[in-house]
Amino acid sequence: MQTFTPKRSAFFARTGAITAVVLLALTGMATAANATCTPVGNWTGYVTRTDGDHPTKLQFKANGKVFVTNEQNTTTQGTWWSTGVNKFHYKFRGEKVYDENGAYFAYVDFDQDAVQSGPDNFTSSGPSTFFLADGMNLGTSNITFTMTRV
Repeated sequence: MQTFTPKRSAFFARTGAITAVVLLALTGMATAANATCTPVGNWTGYVTRTDGDHPTKLQFKANGKVFVTNEQNTTTQGTWWSTGVNKFHYKFRGEKVYDENGAYFAYVDFDQDAVQSGPDNFTSSGPSTFFLADGMNLGTSNITFTMTRV
């Protein structure tokens, strides 16, 4: 019958402790690798259209609502949903546009496919259709958003 001496017991205890630490570290790495980002929160950045960059703000809610506030300080509600790991789609219908005198003259509908490059940054792109207030379609062009979490 073999007996364990204190030295041998201490060796096994240290080996067991080291194994436990390594397993916990590997579990943490696997969890971090599988972690997903969420757009829920407040964002600031710019939208790039055919006429250049324009400041904008977005606010994503956990319930699937999203709000855009444009450079004219008008806010429009839209919807968003996840499309995969660190990917989501959002869309707006009827974002109002005002002329230099403050008169409403047009609205914009747009859809965006977004990719989060980390918890605090995302870019998105998609079609934007511009309509006069009477509903006349003036055309569609691609726009992009470059956003940073506030």
